Amino acid sequence: MNEQKIEELKNALREILRLVAGRNAPLTPELRQAIAQVTEHVANRIQQLKQEGSPADELQPQRRPEPELQGSMPSSNVGAFGYDEERQRLLVRFLGDHPNKNGPIYGYDNVPKEIFDLFQKGAVPARTDGQNKWGKWWKGKHPSMGASLYTLIKNGGYPYQRLS
Repeated sequence: MNEQKIEELKNALREILRLVAGRNAPLTPELRQAIAQVTEHVANRIQQLKQEGSPADELQPQRRPEPELQGSMPSSNVGAFGYDEERQRLLVRFLGDHPNKNGPIYGYDNVPKEIFDLFQKGAVPARTDGQNKWGKWWKGKHPSMGASLYTLIKNGGYPYQRLS
């Protein structure tokens, strides 16, 4: 299982670098810093997964209150999110089926602050074109909460659980 997560991390990093290389524009200092942070994080996470050698155990019940969910930038996927820096816990509420109904909330553990900072900025451009009842997106759209969530958090291999 960890080998699969490691391969997904490597592929996500390759995809980010491919997207950046395909921009045909100079890298801003902020983007250079973000790439360095993501690269360092991926290397650290791969090392951690190699040392674990086995799938993560089930998450222990949380005793402290969860971070408060805040509204996010317009997204066709993410309704709101919150982050507890001390516990490195990210909560994400997805959009529901209807405009006045909230979707499920997921908790992601061990998410470093640097990765959360990139996620909340929607730092990873969209990789596909599409639309749903919540919005429209296109390849290269920036910022993209959905692409950032998928690339940085889901492919990061962080343990998660559905909370509601």
